[in-house]
Amino acid sequence: MVIADLICVGNELLTGLVENSNAGYLSRSLWKAGIAVRESCVVADDKEMIASALDRALEQSDLVIITGGLGPTDDDLTREALAEILDRTLILNHKWLDKLESLFRARGLNMSANNRKQAMILEGSTMLDNENGTAPGAIIEEKGKLIFMLPGPPNEMKAMFEEYVLPYIRQRIRGGINRVKTLKCAGIGESMLEEKIKSLGQWDLPPLSYIARGYEVHLQIKGNGNRMEADEAISEAEKRLRNLLGDCLYGSDEDTLAGRTADLLKDRKWTLALAESCTGGLMCDAVTDIPGSSKFFKGGLVSYSREAKIKVLGIKKELIEQEGEVSAATAEAMALTSRLLFEADCGVGITGVAGPRSDSAGSPVGLVYIAVATPEGSACHKLNFGGGRRAVKERAVQTAFNILRKMLIR
Repeated sequence: MVIADLICVGNELLTGLVENSNAGYLSRSLWKAGIAVRESCVVADDKEMIASALDRALEQSDLVIITGGLGPTDDDLTREALAEILDRTLILNHKWLDKLESLFRARGLNMSANNRKQAMILEGSTMLDNENGTAPGAIIEEKGKLIFMLPGPPNEMKAMFEEYVLPYIRQRIRGGINRVKTLKCAGIGESMLEEKIKSLGQWDLPPLSYIARGYEVHLQIKGNGNRMEADEAISEAEKRLRNLLGDCLYGSDEDTLAGRTADLLKDRKWTLALAESCTGGLMCDAVTDIPGSSKFFKGGLVSYSREAKIKVLGIKKELIEQEGEVSAATAEAMALTSRLLFEADCGVGITGVAGPRSDSAGSPVGLVYIAVATPEGSACHKLNFGGGRRAVKERAVQTAFNILRKMLIR
């Protein structure tokens, strides 16, 4: 397999003042093209550091992509660093200089002398046009290795990579492609999911990656080879994994837990109503983010206070006094009364303690009760979530979607 290294240059990246989105984009794009990124590093605007990173990259990789440090200011030093380490001369490209001067004239500006620096091209390199900025890129061949110099601004870098670099790589480097299929699971931890898959025993699985996403775990199946080989490997693995994972698997690729739950409601032609307390309307927000939610969502209430639960939802005062606001009985009553109030087929009730302190009854932070009522039955779950206030709310909402989803697929 062809190996690549990425070098992203810029003090602003090291300080975190600017997000390094280039590295993620390049890694994904190269991986899909069948090229593995061995190392990705960020270096300061310093000639010695850039040269050191390039020297290391050339030792271990077949191609190197460097982004940033191609501008007109004194701290833009990528060209100079490459000229020194590769022992090449920087030559003025008059065609690019003319383009820069024309660009400034068209804007009614005088071009400052330091912009001339952007027309300096490394000896023996192939210049790459930049239609979105003033700094050209370059392709350099050095002892059988390929080096690509690209501008730092993401819009300029992406356009240049897609128009020039990727086609050049595909033409020069023949090999397989990489494909990926993501299976999405909810209600199961990363370690438990891995143990479940290990129970299949030794069979020819393509490479798998486990990615924790809050309440969810995403399982990536990777296939390599020509398009048919990669797709066949993924398809066979997906079939076996779907049979194994059962109802903890809710979807794949672009699916969301809320979206899949909505699909199941629409399939049954059932409607939904919500009564939220500790989640403060977060589930209502998630539902109304789904396109077409008006087809199944009747409405929701944030009955945050005890009075709202009694006066608005109509829950009996005696029940709350006896069982408490944070209790299974109250959650069940919230789910049932939301169904009645909105004349919906399904109701969800959520009550709990998001923090940062216990409630007046001494219920611990993170304790949440989630009740779901449908035409086919009801269920209530007692849960304990860790993390801060926001984390408790988000996990409660995701869990509520998952409980409802599982009841809909029975």
